[in-house]
Amino acid sequence: MKIFITGASGYIGGTLSDRLIAAGHQVFGLVRSEERAAQIKARGMVPVMGDLENSDVIARAAQDADAVFHTANADHEPKVHD
Repeated sequence: MKIFITGASGYIGGTLSDRLIAAGHQVFGLVRSEERAAQIKARGMVPVMGDLENSDVIARAAQDADAVFHTANADHEPKVHD
């Protein structure tokens, strides 16, 4: 299963990602920097460069995924309601 996760390098998103990868899923994680991209890649995830303001990036990654988990900032009003 292809899974897209916002906040993939954070505590909740990272823990969820590790478990999903261990279960055999392909995980795509939204990251804001090359440093974070390298970190999640080393953990077996596919980095998606962008942030919560990049609606096109998020929409494209979500459409390509079988499931989406939003584990990034819950106070980011536009993405909570998208």
